[in-house]
Amino acid sequence: MKRLTLWSMLLLCALSSIHCSKKAEPGAIATDVSLVPIKPVPLPDPGIPNFHFPEPEATIDQWINSNDMPKEYLHSWGIWTALNANSGQKYNGEDLRVFETWLTPDDMAAAINAKQQKAPIALEAVPRNRGTLKDPNQSLHARHMHKLKLGQEIPQPVQNRILGFVKYDPTAAQFTIDNTLLDSTTLQSMINAGKTDIPDFPNTAITTKPVFNIITKSTLDSNGGYYKLPVWSGPNDTSIGYPSSAWPGSVWVDPKNQGQGHGGVDTGQGRSPQNTYNLDEFVHFKLDKKSASYIKASYGIDANEGDYAILVAMHVTSREIKRWTWQTFWWAPNADAPPAPSSKAIADARPSQLTGAPRHYAMAVAYTFIDPNQPYTNGNNIGTSIYTFNPYLEAGFDTSVFYEKAIVMTKGKPIVNDVGVHTNCMSCHALANFNPGNLVPTGPGYMADTYIDMDGKRFKGVLKLDFLWSIQGNIIEDSTKK
Repeated sequence: MKRLTLWSMLLLCALSSIHCSKKAEPGAIATDVSLVPIKPVPLPDPGIPNFHFPEPEATIDQWINSNDMPKEYLHSWGIWTALNANSGQKYNGEDLRVFETWLTPDDMAAAINAKQQKAPIALEAVPRNRGTLKDPNQSLHARHMHKLKLGQEIPQPVQNRILGFVKYDPTAAQFTIDNTLLDSTTLQSMINAGKTDIPDFPNTAITTKPVFNIITKSTLDSNGGYYKLPVWSGPNDTSIGYPSSAWPGSVWVDPKNQGQGHGGVDTGQGRSPQNTYNLDEFVHFKLDKKSASYIKASYGIDANEGDYAILVAMHVTSREIKRWTWQTFWWAPNADAPPAPSSKAIADARPSQLTGAPRHYAMAVAYTFIDPNQPYTNGNNIGTSIYTFNPYLEAGFDTSVFYEKAIVMTKGKPIVNDVGVHTNCMSCHALANFNPGNLVPTGPGYMADTYIDMDGKRFKGVLKLDFLWSIQGNIIEDSTKK
């Protein structure tokens, strides 16, 4: 028997019109009468020539093996364009983009809990919002590993703190619910049956991790009506983490949309028209009352209803190939010529169908670990590292975050990768696993860029989670262990 969470109870009440008198905790957003049913929208066709989704695995593998980067770039930009299309739905008076209609782990956990209680729910009929903005699980992992290794906490800033949620497209969400993959008992039963992997997700599956900064009224008031945002100028040569607090440049965001910025960055000279950008140049939305209350109560950010959440970064992965495709996006002052791990060549591959705020984001891709490509099993780590990280999510990782040093043999020399700017989405996510009887990883953890043998000894005794750390980070704990 699984514990029926407050979230599940609220969803069930919403469907059955039962009056629930239990007081909701901060962030239990399903009690807000302003919420509306949101239908999860499948990834649409953005109308980009030569873009198809899902693309046959053999086709993408051919791109990878022949190092056909233009085709990878076009495919990744096509996914990004479709994710940001208008869904035809509104919430809180604002248009919802396609990815905003998708389900969070909270939504899926609610559905699984309801299923366990023999009261299945149709999530498209349940009032909800975009999702509860929380610390990304990778930030929690980084702080856990840092404290474990060094015995001290990583200081957490209030301003420019990254908050976000994970989103599963309708097919990935339904697959998760149907197979109860967030249920620890289900995962444990797979291990007991001698399985080494959860079932493969369908090739239409997409998961995303959008993360935001919150523009509060108090922050605007203290900065003359503008919000100061650190922006990425490229990796440095340091062997330690490179968090946003150490970046040399910032831009100013104008909620009144009177900015004139076009590539300008404030590197100490102060705000000017050239380094001031419009709110409308960011993917953004207004906080509802419940979201603002949760953020304020949980993170000490002075958030209020009507404050803005601006998208600063998003990881996107699709199950079109066995190791998934990986692309990551972040806001850039000069999206026409962004710094590494993006490039002008990547920016030049943007399709004309990508317009508005989503065109202001840079991209990096990883469809394999290293070059040349290696097989799913029994490969080697000889080649050139492919660094694909998100500045706002991984650049701040120092050596304490990784459970093992990653090594790539390049031209006969071992290249050690053990900081955030030397990571690759695929290498890290390949190690996603569930450990029996333990909801905190004690087996494989995060690793920077290297080849990962998917039948390797690192996975002995654990259950591989089809590259999805978001499953491990959102497991429903078995109530019988309480």
